[in-house]
Amino acid sequence: MKIIKLLLGIWAYLPVFSLTDDLGFLTANPGSQQHKYYFSIINILFGEKKYQVISIPIKQPGEKLKLFRVKRLSEIETFILSKEEEQDLERKYKEHYDSLDDQERDIEKDALLQHLHSQESRIDISYNKINAFTTIIVAVIPIAITFINREMLISLNLLGKIIFGLVIYATVNLCAWIFQAINVRGYMSSSFKDLKESDEKAKERNWQIYFDWQHTKRKADMFVSFVIYTKHWIIAVIVLTVIFSMGLPFDNQGTIYSDTNRAYTIQTDLAEKTYDESAVEWYNILAQLQTDEYARVFILHNETDVTKIVEKLEQFEKQEISLIFDNTLKKNEIKIILEN
Repeated sequence: MKIIKLLLGIWAYLPVFSLTDDLGFLTANPGSQQHKYYFSIINILFGEKKYQVISIPIKQPGEKLKLFRVKRLSEIETFILSKEEEQDLERKYKEHYDSLDDQERDIEKDALLQHLHSQESRIDISYNKINAFTTIIVAVIPIAITFINREMLISLNLLGKIIFGLVIYATVNLCAWIFQAINVRGYMSSSFKDLKESDEKAKERNWQIYFDWQHTKRKADMFVSFVIYTKHWIIAVIVLTVIFSMGLPFDNQGTIYSDTNRAYTIQTDLAEKTYDESAVEWYNILAQLQTDEYARVFILHNETDVTKIVEKLEQFEKQEISLIFDNTLKKNEIKIILEN
């Protein structure tokens, strides 16, 4: 069961062909037996907003296919107390209040105040966590940006470009959740004017405490959801960054160096200088290529001009030439690897 929930959770975050539950924004609420599933061809997430294209309702007879729709977490019914619900709660609570004696009313008032304080504490804790996330993001992102350069992006293979795109996508969503949580709208609270003008102030006082508790509980649940989704994106960023940093996304130089391949290190400015070691290595490379034993030639460089080297090697038409950026090399230094 846990594996199924995990797979459904991952499925809900996919940007294409995703399955989401509107009652829980992306996934079902814990313990919920009701669902409003939508299968969307495109599912672009931006913090608490989800933009979906061609959404097909699953097991919802009354719903139709929707070409485009936008949903916000803060506008989910679970977090909003409608006017009709508010009036129904007021009627029921005041009927309940009339059935109590004075001692029971005082006991309920103290209990409601305790519940209200508990929900306010949940909001404060959520705010503190979001502030902590903000501090981390502000410190880490500028540092991470310094490691990105044009050469690094060029050296990415197809898998690397996909992972790098997902890292950017996850980071943007992470930042969006944090800033949207900071700017989230307030919530309704009771009015002192209603208490002032009421003829039954004790009843109105208890009702207002109950009313504030109901609204505060919904806002607390919403902020907890903000924190949970922010944590999910933090985990996504960390996992994708670890995969990216393992070197899997790059043209894999580890497979280049093998016992059957030949590797040479030369200085491009000394390759034509007679008797220099680089010149010896260069002419050795040309001699090896004439044997037609090698299918590929890898040129590793660090922003070194290799135009003349490539032009010379292109004279051997049977070998495929690949350029790979390697920031560990010194100025004018390149490595040439001959692969069978």
